[in-house]
Amino acid sequence: MSRSSVLLSAVLLSACAHQGIRPCEPTRTLYVVSHGWHSGVVVERADLVKQMPALAPEIGREGYVEIGWGEERFYPARETTVGMALRALLQPNSSVLQVVPFAGAPRRYFAGSEIVEVRTDDAGYSAALAAMAASFKPDLQRLGRSLYGEGWFYRAEGSFHLFNTCNTWVSAVLRNVACSGP
Repeated sequence: MSRSSVLLSAVLLSACAHQGIRPCEPTRTLYVVSHGWHSGVVVERADLVKQMPALAPEIGREGYVEIGWGEERFYPARETTVGMALRALLQPNSSVLQVVPFAGAPRRYFAGSEIVEVRTDDAGYSAALAAMAASFKPDLQRLGRSLYGEGWFYRAEGSFHLFNTCNTWVSAVLRNVACSGP
């Protein structure tokens, strides 16, 4: 099992353990994507736009969108240093969200990354969307181009540090998602 598989499993287990698994009929799917040292969540664009209509001009309504949360300087940097990484981890810093819209299946778009499919019901899916929407600063300030694709970075809520990372954010997004079918 790879390092990212272990990481994704830990994130999913911590999300499930927090609330417990409730009974449901899973009809919706979201995806957790691991890019090695970073993870994000993929949902359908139209659903995120229903939650956050102001994003429609930026991401459109067709296909999917991946959202990841991270430290304001390290995450969007094209080149990083050990000093940047230490600063990100060892002191609380502002955070950003990377929002990347894309067409096609998530497994195809992120062919080089590990992906965990998370099945849930409408209530769990809505809870995940609400948690993602609550992560944006209210002004939806666009900061710069995404690291890949046709997306953007935005100012985010919360402080990034060693004990509050992208994996903590993914776990919070998934907190009310876990359910099991009949």
